[in-house]
Amino acid sequence: MASKIDKVIDRLEQLTNDLNEIKQKGVALLPLPPQVKTAVRTILPETDRIITDAYFDTVRGIADVVLPANVAAEVINNPNILMDSNGAISQIPARPRGPMGGILTAAAAKPRRVTKKMKQQRKIQSKAFKNANAKGRLQNGNFRAGFDQSRIARMAQKECSAERIRLGLCDDPKKKKGRRSKKQ
Repeated sequence: MASKIDKVIDRLEQLTNDLNEIKQKGVALLPLPPQVKTAVRTILPETDRIITDAYFDTVRGIADVVLPANVAAEVINNPNILMDSNGAISQIPARPRGPMGGILTAAAAKPRRVTKKMKQQRKIQSKAFKNANAKGRLQNGNFRAGFDQSRIARMAQKECSAERIRLGLCDDPKKKKGRRSKKQ
């Protein structure tokens, strides 16, 4: 089975051979005497074949020395093997797997329960962002003059806070609250 690098080299060799054929057909267009054209037509294919074979044999040899095909397949298919930017191959410890074969993570635990208060807050915030976007954007979706995403977000948060206060979901931070010391 050929590795990915071998397939790339094979494709490059095929492209080079195609280019050599085009080059041989282009000899007829050169302004040369007929004897020279005949000589070039007989010599050119053989020299191109020799140069191409030598070059791609060298490239394949270097590719096998740098990363042999069996090692390349193992490195590519093994998630516990990494290669750094310098080409050094290192192995990382295997991650724990769950009963179904998937990697265990904290996020794969139980999903968070959405409470009634959370749903209400999300609905308020969604409506506030829709209103703010309607005020700060044109029909084609671009920002109006003087608006950007941060200004739209601030407008939405301000509207969201006002709505939460109006519905009694939170206290108004501007109203002073707390115990006052009694003077005697």
